[in-house]
Amino acid sequence: MERKTVKDPTITNKARIAYLGSLPPPIGGISMDLQRLTERLSAEGYDYTVYDLLNKKKTYRDGTSEKIGNRWWWMLKYIFTAREDLICCHHLDWKLVVIVGLMTLLGHKTLVSIGSRSLSDAWKEGGWLRKKIIAFSLRRYSLVIAHNPVIKQFCLSLGVKPDRVKIIYGFIPPAVKEEEVAHIPQRIWDFIKSHTPIISANAYKIVFYQGQDLYGLDLCVDLCANLKRDYPNIGLVFCLPNVGDYNYLHKMEQRIKEKDIENNFLFITQSYQLYPFLMKSQVFLRPTNTDGDATSLREALFFGVPSVASDVAPRPEGTLLFKSRDIEDFTSKVRGVLESYEQHRRRLETLKPEDNSPGLLKVYRRLINKE
Repeated sequence: MERKTVKDPTITNKARIAYLGSLPPPIGGISMDLQRLTERLSAEGYDYTVYDLLNKKKTYRDGTSEKIGNRWWWMLKYIFTAREDLICCHHLDWKLVVIVGLMTLLGHKTLVSIGSRSLSDAWKEGGWLRKKIIAFSLRRYSLVIAHNPVIKQFCLSLGVKPDRVKIIYGFIPPAVKEEEVAHIPQRIWDFIKSHTPIISANAYKIVFYQGQDLYGLDLCVDLCANLKRDYPNIGLVFCLPNVGDYNYLHKMEQRIKEKDIENNFLFITQSYQLYPFLMKSQVFLRPTNTDGDATSLREALFFGVPSVASDVAPRPEGTLLFKSRDIEDFTSKVRGVLESYEQHRRRLETLKPEDNSPGLLKVYRRLINKE
């Protein structure tokens, strides 16, 4: 039986917004962006529903949820029964991006948020028909939000009108919550307290891109071994909330053992917020071999943590870049940060704190009120 949303009487003049995406767990950049965005929407009084197609449930503004079941059958029904004033796609699956875009033809206002290269990769790897379908669908959206200039240029190249694509970065600062910090086991804090310097990195899960470790877990292992020569008490914390490929993880654990850094390298394979670890870190790493706009990197910079990232994508101001997959350059750049740590830390203090929620809310209001 379909649940009826009971609106708060104080927000009866507010619009209803639908999100097709996912919420934690597991924790990832896209799911965290959406969770924080919906928290801001609640504060503004908007009514919304998140159709979580990863966890197969729909979550309402009041926190209650229902199961969806098979997402494709549900999606087929939703196409013809959607009643929200604005439908937002925050999903990586190009087929869902296409479907939501085509819903504009049925009179719906639609928005897609593109924060990674997954859509452009799907377009490049597809045949003639897939290319045509993706391009046609993108051009139908009421608005396309690109998370960096490269994504915007891709959309324009497919014929999206310039006034229908806007760059708004996805990062929204976290609200530091005592219960989220307290949820982290003492053994992790013991590791952090007993090591210095602390370096942190993360991955949604183990993924390979063009035959290489996308998130650079292997590079982090080699980096830790290289830096241990000068910093014997170094600690590297790698957050991996959704392992994915356990065979590769075991391979990395063996590599850690062979390099004699078992006491210096900690995997965190449970789903915790990243910011408590960032607040205790001297350096944050983003050694990906491809990327869109990394929420974790922007979060590290928000907390004033000097950050070293690969040069595969546009990076936020304040990021120190290294040549992708080059362990010598990677090691050199991180060592340079540690040797001149206070200088790098003070440089980040001059940057304006980032919060993209006001820009997103402004876009929503414009779309919803537009006749």
